[in-house]
Parts: sequence; structure tokens; C-alpha cells
Amino acid sequence: MTPAVVGLVILLACVVLFLTEWLPNPVVACLGCLLMVLFKVCTFEQAFSGFSSSIVLLMVGAMVVGAAMFETGAAQLIGRRVIRWSRGSARMFLLVGSTVTGLLAMFLANTAVIAAFLPVIDSVCRTDLRMKRKDLCLPIACAAMYGGTCTLIGCTPQLTANGIMREMTGTEMGMWELTGPGLCLLAVYLLWLQLVGFRRGQRIWGDRPEEEMELEESKVASVMDQNLNKRKLIPMFLIVVAMMISYVTGFLSTALTAMCAAVLCFVFGCCDMKSVLQEINWECVVFLGGCLGLAAGFTASGAGELMAGAVSALLGKTASPWLIFAVLVLLTLLISQFITNSTAIVVVLPVALSLCGAYGFAPMPFCLGITFAASVACSTPLAASQITMTQVAGYRFSDYVRYTWPLTVFSYIGILAFVPLFFPLS
Repeated sequence: MTPAVVGLVILLACVVLFLTEWLPNPVVACLGCLLMVLFKVCTFEQAFSGFSSSIVLLMVGAMVVGAAMFETGAAQLIGRRVIRWSRGSARMFLLVGSTVTGLLAMFLANTAVIAAFLPVIDSVCRTDLRMKRKDLCLPIACAAMYGGTCTLIGCTPQLTANGIMREMTGTEMGMWELTGPGLCLLAVYLLWLQLVGFRRGQRIWGDRPEEEMELEESKVASVMDQNLNKRKLIPMFLIVVAMMISYVTGFLSTALTAMCAAVLCFVFGCCDMKSVLQEINWECVVFLGGCLGLAAGFTASGAGELMAGAVSALLGKTASPWLIFAVLVLLTLLISQFITNSTAIVVVLPVALSLCGAYGFAPMPFCLGITFAASVACSTPLAASQITMTQVAGYRFSDYVRYTWPLTVFSYIGILAFVPLFFPLS
């Protein structure tokens, strides 16, 4: 067998093990990376490159900042504000949290937004609020994911796609090219969350009935105040503000920003090493590193090009722009469930732009459609780092699939409807 076929087989085997949970997910991910090396699908450096990835460093740095926010009481203080805005309703809390993260993700990296918001969720759930992290983490992470699609700087796939299109066509996306379709997708998601998603999550992971999930602010306030360290609050908030400014301005990379913020938390005594080591979810870190390695091996083996090339051959030379657009968006949406969204774009977008050149189609709608498809993939924890980060809530692999498959269908329909509405295919 060719390396491409072997790489595809290894990836599919890992997906099966993820779904069956026969082995812990971090073990499966690392085993998949090892098999790719043993079968010479890719080099050792490529297979295990994920553990030195900037995304892993971003996650670790964000976890340190999150631990410091909880230890100083900053997260609890923010949680109280969100509770007040939600007017004591669990459903409203989810709506407010999702809306805030979705809007923030338009201008900050959505991974950074969810990393900053996870401590708030944790502080709320550690108090007697009759709420569970499972009810909040994944839905709010999805909101950040949809919000991140609305601008060029919202998440990495946009920048990756923009670079590829500039190199291949000489044109590029502007800051607001994605805003129209992106806001439509975000609005549809928030509507789905309130009408369907809230109760759907409770049915899937067995949460309490809605009527028992009322927030008791007066009871909670005193609990939150117990951990409030006013002396450390000022440096903590200054660190967070500086971190956000760096994210917005691009003064430092997101990973370097997170690591610098983590170091400053230690320097100013916002947290201690012992508590931080206990707070960091090392299982999640290893799993993310392994998933990134699987993605690298998948790309290096040529498995992605094999799949994309087969689809291209099946389309023929007389296909309509709508058919080509629908197939490429669907292909990207499916591939992105198992590899990182940026990798999916690298695999599919060059093929799409080549097809646009051959057929004489405008490249912009195809680039946007593929970018959206890669960015909103969320049916597995492999799809995007902000989705992977929600594993701290204790979701099973199957929970992601069961909860988000309707979102995948709605996203596909929404991309087919909204992108051509703003950017005609022909």
C-alpha cells in the first residue's frame, strides 16, 4: 500500500478507537502517531511535532492564567456579573455567555476567547449553582467557533485560506468579507441553542431538568467572595488586559502572549506552582498534541490529496458551479472533523482554486465556503483546538458527535445559502 492509503487507514482506525473508547483518547492519539512513524507514513519529527506546537503552548499558558484567575477570585467576580446579566436563569446564562463569547471571537482568536472563558464557567460550576460544566462548555465553545468566522482575524483557518488564495490567484479576503455570512451562521446557532440545544445537551449527558437549574445569586455571592483576593486582583486584571491587547494588536503571537501572561502570574504571585500543576489538564494537553501529530502525518502521507483528487476526478468537466461548491464544502466539512481545520483547508482549497481556474469561476465564494466549512466543524474533539479544550468538562467522544451532528447539517445548509447570497458563484 502507498503511504497515503496507510495514513488514511491509521486515521480511520484511530477514529474507531476514539468512538469505542476502548483505550484512553490520549493513548490512541499517541499510538496513531507512533504507527505512522513505524509504517513510514511520515517522519518522527512530523508525527510528534504537535507537542511543540504553538497551539499546545497556547493551551498550557491559558490554563495557567485560568488557574490564576480562579485563585485570585477574578473568574468568580466575572461569573457574578454574568449571573446578574442572566437574571437567575440557566437558559439565559447560556445565552448571555454564548453571545459574549461569539462577539468577542470576532476580534480575538476564538481559541483565546474560550480559553479565557473556561475559568468563568468553572468558577460558576464550583459554586452551588446547580449547573454542570457539560451544560456550558461545549455550547459556549461552539459560539466562539461561529463568532470567529465573522472576521479575517477571528481564527487561524481564515488566515491560512487567505494566504493560499493570495499565492494562487493574486487576490485576497478583506477584513469584513466573511462578516455577512458569518453573522448569519452565528444568529442561526444562537437560535438553535435556545430552541433545541439547551434541552438536547441535558438529554445526551444526563443533566438535571431545567426547572431545577435556577441560579441563586444571593446564595452564590457569598461563596464567590470567599476566594476573592483583593490584593492580587489588580495585577491579575492588568495581566488579562495586557494579554487581550496583545491578542488584538498582534504585538506578540497568541502562544507567546499566553506564555508571557502565565509567567507574569507567577512573578506577581497570582498563583503558585503546586496549585497550577493540579489545575492543568495534562490528559487534554497530550491528546491535543497527539491530534496535531495525526493531522501532520495525514497531510505528509498524501492521504488528504488522495481524497480531494478522487472527488475532483468524479466531478468531471461539465459540472455546474453549485454542484462543485456543494461537493467541496461537504468534503471540507467531513475532513475537518478528523484533522485540524487549517490542515483541511490546506488539503481542499488548492484543489478548489484549481477547479475555479479551469472552469472560470470566481474564487472568492469557493474560498469563503471552504473556510466556513473548516471553521465550523465541531462534531469531534479533533476538529478544532477550542473544541478539544472543552474535554476538561468530561465529555465522551460520542457526546460531541451526538450533540453537534444537527449543527453540522445546519451549518452545511447555511453555508450553501448564505455564501452565494453575498458572493454569487458565477
